[in-house]
Amino acid sequence: MVLGSVRDLTKRQAQRLLSERLAAINQGRHKPERMITFERFMLERFEANILPTLRSSTRRLYQSLVRRHMLPFFGNTLLPEIGTAEVQMFLAEKSKRVAPRTVLSLRNRLSKVFAVAVTWGYLQSNPARGTQIPALVDQRERLALTPEQVRRLLAELAEPYRTMVLLAVLSGLRCGEIFGLRWRNVDFAERSIRVAESIYQGRSLPPKTRASRRLVFVDEMVLDSLARLRAETVNPEDFVFHSQPGSALSPNNVRNRVLIPACKRAEIPRVGWHSFRDTYSTWADPSGESIKALQAQLGHTDARLTLSVYVQPMPEAQRRVASKVAGKLLPVAPKLDREVVEPVGLIN
Repeated sequence: MVLGSVRDLTKRQAQRLLSERLAAINQGRHKPERMITFERFMLERFEANILPTLRSSTRRLYQSLVRRHMLPFFGNTLLPEIGTAEVQMFLAEKSKRVAPRTVLSLRNRLSKVFAVAVTWGYLQSNPARGTQIPALVDQRERLALTPEQVRRLLAELAEPYRTMVLLAVLSGLRCGEIFGLRWRNVDFAERSIRVAESIYQGRSLPPKTRASRRLVFVDEMVLDSLARLRAETVNPEDFVFHSQPGSALSPNNVRNRVLIPACKRAEIPRVGWHSFRDTYSTWADPSGESIKALQAQLGHTDARLTLSVYVQPMPEAQRRVASKVAGKLLPVAPKLDREVVEPVGLIN
């Protein structure tokens, strides 16, 4: 077993590491199988036993990150030989090639893998703990439509897509929550929509978090539009927005075939489904309403996410703030004469 390079370890450090390894053997805690490679552990142990317990979307994310990033770096390395330094080297290398959020995801997934290895007795400690990652910078361009742009877009849409976009803009629902909405979850009397499932890649799934499973209140305008879509003998289990056979629509197909052409005709920027969520959260104006209420509508577990990411500053709100400050300060600010004042020379 290689304990480390001579340039990285002193003789005393090497002896201490050797003592730790020998102690595990002498105490009967060492098994030959623990000298498994990272690749074998991932493919034969972790993926076979842990991935089936996760959501399908999370499983696909794990498999993608493992095959594209983790296996090429750690593949043939023995699991006990992966320390915090090796994980930090991996993250530092990846930070030069991928976005900060991907580096964060890699660190979190590795930590989960190593935590399982610790629980199963393959490792003494989790080497991902204590590692550092680059500061997160949200580089995704967020687009919040103006009221005029929303009106122009709605004018270019036929039903049921007009109601679909109206619901998105006036509720803040996620894309999958809109396409997974069933009539039994629309309460016309209470003017609310219960989020109970979501569509992801054609499959109906329960909400990912407790905060996502929520009651969203909507305006009468949305309910009137939904009422016009509802047939007289509607099945409560039917999707509100569905294909001819009754299955859920594809968000990507609707965006590419309906939304993008409508944006071109309306002469507004091309929008995605998340743009409507950004539009809702921005125009909700949390300075005038409870941020907790907006957090509940959007289904966030943390109000900081609501404020820092989804709520975009609006010029009108900023002007109101500037006027408010001026109104407070001007009464006590010294009045300047209208005469030309000679500039005062600088003191050397």
